[in-house]
Amino acid sequence: MAYGPLAQCAFMSGPSPFKKKAPPGEEKKQFKDLLPPWKPPDRCEAPPPGSFMLYCFDMEEAKDPNATSRSLPLDEMSHVTFGSSQEVDGMVYDGNKGVRPEHAAIYYMKSRWFLKAVNGPVTIESMTLHQLKDSDGKPPKRYTSASTKKMETIEPMDAKKKLTREFCVFRLGDSDRRFWIGGPLPLGDGETEEAGGTEGRKKERKERGDRAERDKDHKDHKEHRDHKDHKDHKDRDRKEDRDHRSRTRSRSRKRRR
Repeated sequence: MAYGPLAQCAFMSGPSPFKKKAPPGEEKKQFKDLLPPWKPPDRCEAPPPGSFMLYCFDMEEAKDPNATSRSLPLDEMSHVTFGSSQEVDGMVYDGNKGVRPEHAAIYYMKSRWFLKAVNGPVTIESMTLHQLKDSDGKPPKRYTSASTKKMETIEPMDAKKKLTREFCVFRLGDSDRRFWIGGPLPLGDGETEEAGGTEGRKKERKERGDRAERDKDHKDHKEHRDHKDHKDHKDRDRKEDRDHRSRTRSRSRKRRR
């Protein structure tokens, strides 16, 4: 047993501080380098007001015949980013597990919309694979081509892809959510409007014309009837006025006699 001032000091102050462990601390490990935020090209510009609309629908909603697409006007928007992050202002959200925080982007340049895969794969699909409907429940004009390839997947290392009248639908990763752009997109190689859609629109225009003609005939008939009733009413008033004046004259003559 040890004696002396050192032993007494050690005994009174508790165990030796040598090799004493510090409290555990939190250490964030980063296995991959974070990519900088995506920036659009300098030549991007806002599209003409009222020209384009961004629509969105889920595949489960597409099975409902009464379902409509959610819409976002693209006025004064030179670019739009898509991803699963809820911290970036203005980002279009898709919460699927395979969607990256900043997954893809579209931007308007030289009167065209381009799609760029930023941090994940993006699949571009033909509009003929879906029964598209706008926010009012009306189907857009359908365009098709002779090509048998109706889907194309692009990766972040691939170049931008131009959106056309037929290939205007895209999805992020394996998500069931579809986005599509409605508006005057340019025609791709060999793309033409479907004949069925043209005939349907001609029939619809014919029905609208027939309806307008019936409404015009009904309005003319009503105006003619109102004019006739007004004329009959005036004739009746004139006759009553003449009868009243004739009765007044006959009474005055009798009084004179």
